Parts: sequence; C-alpha cells; structure tokens
Amino acid sequence: MNTLRNNAEKSSSRIKDIHAGKLGDLKDSVSRLKASLDDASAIRFGFDDSRLHRGKMLFRARQINHDFGGGSIWKESLDLEITSGERIALAGVNGSGKSTLMKIILAELVPKTGTVRSGFTRARYIDQDYSLIEVELSVFDQACTFNHLGLQGHEIKTRLTRFLFAQDDWDKPCGVLSGGEKMRLALLCVTIAGDAPEILLLDEPTNNLDIRHLEILADAVSEYRGTLVVVSHDTHFISRCGISRTIDLG
Repeated sequence: MNTLRNNAEKSSSRIKDIHAGKLGDLKDSVSRLKASLDDASAIRFGFDDSRLHRGKMLFRARQINHDFGGGSIWKESLDLEITSGERIALAGVNGSGKSTLMKIILAELVPKTGTVRSGFTRARYIDQDYSLIEVELSVFDQACTFNHLGLQGHEIKTRLTRFLFAQDDWDKPCGVLSGGEKMRLALLCVTIAGDAPEILLLDEPTNNLDIRHLEILADAVSEYRGTLVVVSHDTHFISRCGISRTIDLG
C-alpha cells in the first residue's frame, strides 16, 4: 500500500512539474510577444501632417492602357481618379497590371494610350523588394541618402535606434538584411526624408515579413494620414490599412 501511495505521489509531482513547466513556457511566450508589440508600438512615421489636405485631386487618368509588346494589359481602358485622403486597394490576379498602374501613377511609365494628369509632388513607393534601398550601402549610409532634413550624424543614429537598429547594425551592408530589417529601414528612409508624402504606394510589401514585422508595418501605415494605394494579398494587412475603395483590375 505504501508503495502504491509513494508511486501515486511521485506521479502527481511529475504532473505538477510538467504543468508548471508549460505555464512557464506560456509566460515566456507572452513576454516575448509583449516585447515584440512594444517594439512595434515604438516605430512610427512621425510625420507632420499639416501640409496634407483632403479632397484635392491627386491623379486623373482617362482611357489609359499599356502593352509591353504582347497586347493591351487591360481588356478595357481605364478611367481613374484619386483624391487626397483616399485609401485604395488594387485587386486582381498576377499579371493584371497592378504594378504597371502604380508606375503610371508615379509617372515612371507613360501609358501607350489615354491621358494622365497628376496633382501631387510628394510620393513614396515601397515594393516587396524594398528597391529604394541600395544593397551596397551600409545601413547608416542608406539612412543618410534620405536625410533631406539635414540631421546631424548622431541624430540619424538616434533614429536608427528608434527603428530597432542597434550600433552593431549601423555598418552592416544593406544586402545582408532580412526582409523585416529592410522594411524597417525603408520606413526610416521615408520618415527621415521630411514632409509627409501626399501619396504612399505599397506594392506587396508584406511578402517577406514575419508576423512581428507585419504588425510593425501595419501600425505605421494605419497612422499615416495621406493618400494610400496598396497591393497586397494579405487580408489582415488590408483590413488594418482602413481601405475605403477597391479597384479590381480583373
């Protein structure tokens, strides 16, 4: 009987130890999640929005279409107007011309047919490859290329720290950064450039992000008060962007 009692007590003790261990692991996971959320909440564009206006016509297109030698991209030519303050999602399957339309909006591409008229001067474009980042530059030098505010070196380093780049990261070549790190550096570059862009275009910006960095990006974008045009297949990210209109390109 004593043997049975002792075995039962040992078994109960083991169960308690396992339970305590699981609780400890759960607390650690919650702590790590909280730390990640704290990091995310610390990263903000921090724009002065005083020069942003609502209701201003930023872009107008009439009967535009384009082709790259294989026929028209869109079955029907597009009429499009973008007004300041709108938050627009471009939808459509791969190859439906979403990135092409973004480049036309940015005047990087002239449509083969139709007319366009732009009414904005400050725009920023962030794509899934974070192509605004020059991979051969160091993290610090990359930030300096967007330093239109004339910040001193120590101020740039303070901004880098705020965007979770420690001192050991400042001399790293941008080419070795992860997708999440490139995203944070791209956000920093947009911020350090100065005035809030009138229009921010995001082309599949979440493709290479983990959950933590997706939340950082979503928080920053939800704070932005200018006009937003976004392409993304991530429904959670789209919902966080506060989309007011969807343009389906088929």
